[in-house]
Amino acid sequence: MLILAVLTVSACSTSSLSKTEQPKPLHQDRPAYPYYALKNRIEGMVKFNFDVDAEGRVSQMRIIESTPDHLFDNAVITAVSKWRFEKGKPANNLPMTVKLKMQK
Repeated sequence: MLILAVLTVSACSTSSLSKTEQPKPLHQDRPAYPYYALKNRIEGMVKFNFDVDAEGRVSQMRIIESTPDHLFDNAVITAVSKWRFEKGKPANNLPMTVKLKMQK
């Protein structure tokens, strides 16, 4: 069984930056699949917006939607806190969706 954490940038950006101005990701950890979800074969999704500071770190993260409610939130928050982007391109309200799925 293969576990996937798929990171997708949402098409509708609330950021005023164009794609060429957005900071490039340098390091993006995938969320760890929570044991309870794995044991019970539960898949889910977390949609969030985040800000990147001038040093390339995620400075703020806001969860917009999560299904099932809050099951994957902590795993996603932990992973996103380790993300790094190129320096010197701060950005606000970058949209992201993480889908956590199991495949056979």
